[in-house]
Amino acid sequence: MKITPIRIFTPYINQNVCNTPLTGNLLIKTYPYDTVSFKKLNKKEHTPFIYDTRELDLHCACCGKLMLKNNTVNEFINKKIYFPANIALKKITYEQNFQIKDQPIPLQKVYNFLKREAAKNTDLNIEELINTPKVQEYIKRTNQEQLIALEEIKNRCKRVSHSSQYIINEIEKLNPDFQQTENAIFQDLKLLSKNYPSETLYNILNKPKIKEFYLQKLQKKQNSKLKKVPPLIQQLSPEFAQKASIALEESFRIFNTESTDIIHKRTRVIEKFEEAFKDIADGSPLDKEITKLIMERLENLPDSKNDVNAFMVKYSRKNPNAIPKILVERIRNTNDHVKPEHRKYDEGANNKKNYLNLCGKCNHNRKTESYLYSVKKNPDMPKNTQRQIDEIIDFINRGILAEYDSWPNDIKEPLGLESEGKIVIDTSKLDVQKAKKERTKRLQEYLESESHRPQSELTDKIYRPYEKKNRMY
Repeated sequence: MKITPIRIFTPYINQNVCNTPLTGNLLIKTYPYDTVSFKKLNKKEHTPFIYDTRELDLHCACCGKLMLKNNTVNEFINKKIYFPANIALKKITYEQNFQIKDQPIPLQKVYNFLKREAAKNTDLNIEELINTPKVQEYIKRTNQEQLIALEEIKNRCKRVSHSSQYIINEIEKLNPDFQQTENAIFQDLKLLSKNYPSETLYNILNKPKIKEFYLQKLQKKQNSKLKKVPPLIQQLSPEFAQKASIALEESFRIFNTESTDIIHKRTRVIEKFEEAFKDIADGSPLDKEITKLIMERLENLPDSKNDVNAFMVKYSRKNPNAIPKILVERIRNTNDHVKPEHRKYDEGANNKKNYLNLCGKCNHNRKTESYLYSVKKNPDMPKNTQRQIDEIIDFINRGILAEYDSWPNDIKEPLGLESEGKIVIDTSKLDVQKAKKERTKRLQEYLESESHRPQSELTDKIYRPYEKKNRMY
């Protein structure tokens, strides 16, 4: 473990309130992040380093799109999409015709309590307000009726939404690097918001003409895909052809005659064919090959992840704030487990040695498949992965990213195994010695700048060390 000389910290020895044992019975006052304490910090926000690759400007290792930092997305959702609780609590009374005086007594009590607390915390949305210590303490003392009331009030507050013009403007400020489908969705929403600037996206998509427009386009695509299946069914043996024909007939009914309020239609259609082919293991080689082709056709049915119309139809039924939320979530910088954490009988570790940074959409699409599947979907993934590795190495070498010195080499083997040799990375640009020098320099500059700050500001940034060894700079 590299220990920074104590003389560096001497000028600041009496400026903190954290007592740190040094030797014998001697106690000195130091910064909690001082290496002389031999303890790792519980929080790292107020140090000159970044400890989480999700907080870096990185391109997705799969699709290559520039991702939004994790905290940027959280801030956008909590401060731009959701209203502060004190405003949302008022809005639900008239926007949702939720008259408090007409509600049961338990709900009135909970509402009035939340209203008082929201007035004291005007910058918190309803979720953040509920997580405050005082509200949590109140929850512990409440009965079941009040807990149900709290959940209802929370859900109502989360449905309060901004105008479409406001949401579109705020998303544009993020300079989002959307994938093709999300960009097409955003452009449609942008056009709609120009026509109805003061209305919410939810209300716009539920206008009869607009809803019918997207629904008809979706049904046309669904029918087009299904019409490619009959020629394949005719090549099956009579046993499987009969079952597949019944599944096909049922699929047309699901897409064209069922109520638009019924969800998961695409999933149910695929399940119909899976049920028809459940005994395919006993079929001929030709039956197996034809079945595989049919299932591939069905997998290409439009869904909300790859089709604008499917997205608009699906999210017209969701929470009013779901549309902007899902769009930014799809370009959020996330940790993907190189070896999937929930792969049956072969789980990957949940630590950074098994992390690669993918956008939310690519992470979700991959599920527990190997990276060979991802490479087939995105042939540029090996190149995009190398670009991300180089970006992270640059942050390490410049002394910005800490505790990742060994990561580029640690991730080599898992990447190769999961992609069956398709992803081979070069880490020759990594310079650990330079990184250590840059971090030492950055830490010294940071401490010097902190020494000139008022005592009140310094004490606001104290951390409580916790018992874990081997802090590395």
